[in-house]
Amino acid sequence: MDRRLAAGALALGLACFIHPAAFGTATNETIKVQIRREAIASLLSAAVPYKVEVGASLLKESLTFTDPKDVSLGNGKATFAIRCQGSPFPVDQVLHPVFTFKRGASGYQLVVDSVPVTIPGFGKVDLKDFFPPVDFQSLLRQAVDLSGRPTLLEVKVERIDMTGESIDLFASFALSPIRSR
Repeated sequence: MDRRLAAGALALGLACFIHPAAFGTATNETIKVQIRREAIASLLSAAVPYKVEVGASLLKESLTFTDPKDVSLGNGKATFAIRCQGSPFPVDQVLHPVFTFKRGASGYQLVVDSVPVTIPGFGKVDLKDFFPPVDFQSLLRQAVDLSGRPTLLEVKVERIDMTGESIDLFASFALSPIRSR
């Protein structure tokens, strides 16, 4: 299930238990979402095979990533083992990509720090630039109708912690009435 859809379902489920009369202008609550190593491993397994094209024209290499395993979290980094096979140049290696969460002005991004691979004819290549950052800013921003009152439901990521066993997302959950113009 898409992470935004899952977060939206969770937030909407929580919103159903809050009566609109409970807030005057807006309410804010904190939600903690814990993504354990086993869940990360399952998400990675669902995302493969994943293909990347490196180079151009005659030196074009097609890399396919499969068999993710051994998820490791700690020291602000996430890594795992993944098999990388390539063609037309013979590549068959186990890689250990490194991911981190970076905080910017507009929120968090999951960034690939390194994915080194050795490709015959290319040499050692770091594939980090082939994987765009993933934004973790707003998990949900949705207008909902709570007992006949139009309400804005917003779930924003405030903090991300990475422990040895999980990635913990702390998000603010806000309900605010939508004023008609």
